[in-house]
Amino acid sequence: MWRSMPPDVQQQHGQDSEHFRKCLDYLREHSAGEPEGIYGPDSMTWVLYREPVILLGGLRAILLQIAHPAVALGVSQNSNFRGDLLGRARRTYTAMYQLVFGGLREAMGAAKRVHSIHSRVYGPLPASPGPGGDGRYRANDPLLLRWVLATLIDGALVVFETFVRPLSLEDKRRYYQETRLAAAQFGLLPEQMPPTLEAFYEWYDEQLAGETLRVGDTALELASLLFNSPFTRGQFDELLTAGLLPERWRETYGLAWGTGEQRAWKLLKGTMRRAINLTPPTLRYVTAWHQAQMRLALARGKRPTVMARVLNTLDSYVDVPFSIRPVAVKAPTDDKD
Repeated sequence: MWRSMPPDVQQQHGQDSEHFRKCLDYLREHSAGEPEGIYGPDSMTWVLYREPVILLGGLRAILLQIAHPAVALGVSQNSNFRGDLLGRARRTYTAMYQLVFGGLREAMGAAKRVHSIHSRVYGPLPASPGPGGDGRYRANDPLLLRWVLATLIDGALVVFETFVRPLSLEDKRRYYQETRLAAAQFGLLPEQMPPTLEAFYEWYDEQLAGETLRVGDTALELASLLFNSPFTRGQFDELLTAGLLPERWRETYGLAWGTGEQRAWKLLKGTMRRAINLTPPTLRYVTAWHQAQMRLALARGKRPTVMARVLNTLDSYVDVPFSIRPVAVKAPTDDKD
């Protein structure tokens, strides 16, 4: 990889790598612990991401991300987005659950892999100088990382409150403070993010209303691919995404939002919320959460739940959706003298 990089890109890559090492140091210092992982069972991050419905915000997040022209170029030129959309989505969600629910070693490993992948994503911008002022984009640019992360932070809150339940202001503030750990996993130190929830939304709303974001031909092409894949083709995905998007971006992407769509959205929201809240938590929480609970139980000398054992065993034989690496039932013991 190094040989194919222009000298200036090699220099920037080295600076990015050194910066990421500082982020890893921050994660080690502030993580919940080895079996608990980065966030731990008492975190708001676990509360939000154990709900599989959070994944329904994926299309919303991607559309907002690629509204940044440099992000759209990066996805278009450096990703197998066109040829393997399903595979890319599965890898993305697996990495996400490893970052959130994995033990410390697994979560740190996932963060390193994501950073390594991003290190290979760079290229020239077609016209005006890019975020760094050098006419190039790169996935590890802090400005681009912050925007991508911001869409995930906001998206998780929007989806959870839409389909599960409202959150108190204190819960939202707790969650936002935990995203300092998420930022470090992405390659951003805490001081590179707004310090409070209120400051975050002041900045985020400015971005949504400003001129930096604009949907060009590349973003529209990618959006068309998203809505015409074998597993997203149909009115449900367009209605879901239109309902979750801010008005400006719903219109920019040309998503229908007439009287019929608004009525259907209201019905969809109410139906899904009732169904989710009528489903027992043990049955609806993602496999990764159950595996994390099993890992914690074993580390504390307790017996894992039946559901955790069943899902973990099943994941050892087939690729269970929304899972992480199966938990070893009996950890290896160190040799004694």
